[in-house]
Amino acid sequence: MPSFRDIVYGICGAWRLARRDPGAMTYFERTVEGFWKSFFAAVIVAPGYALILLFDLSHVEIEAGALRIFLVQSCAFVIGWTAFPVAVHHVCQVIDKKEAFIGYVVAFNWGKVIQIAVFLPAIGLIATGILSEETGLFVRWIVSLLILGYMWLIARTALGVSAMGAVGFVVLDLVIDLIIHAVTLGMIR
Repeated sequence: MPSFRDIVYGICGAWRLARRDPGAMTYFERTVEGFWKSFFAAVIVAPGYALILLFDLSHVEIEAGALRIFLVQSCAFVIGWTAFPVAVHHVCQVIDKKEAFIGYVVAFNWGKVIQIAVFLPAIGLIATGILSEETGLFVRWIVSLLILGYMWLIARTALGVSAMGAVGFVVLDLVIDLIIHAVTLGMIR
């Protein structure tokens, strides 16, 4: 379990990465212990994830009961947090970035706190009706593009890969997320 200091440094590092601070990576504990501590970010983002999920599921016809939805989505959440690092580990072995793998996953995990902090208010504006459906969809797309850019920046900075290499890591994450989403949606419909 990370200390309060670990959490603050992780989130500050993620925020500094978003601001394109060249020293941002120094905020992350890029050790095996720091790697495991960074998964605590899942605990931090879980409530926001649940709110976004409730909003998204309110727009889908669902036949499953509440318990099944909870179990399926809980499993999907855990798989979503673990599948990408496993895939990245293998990719980093192939592209000779083994030494950067831990730092990348640490930055990626803490970066999810920033992502949810940006995405949740946009969803809130849509859910409350402050934004019209059309404007809300536009805002959601813009925020999603900003998040993809942030994910690209994390890959580029933490792994030291080319611009296209960073795109590859973003696409890998998107593909994994889309597969998980499609399977879970199929399980609750």
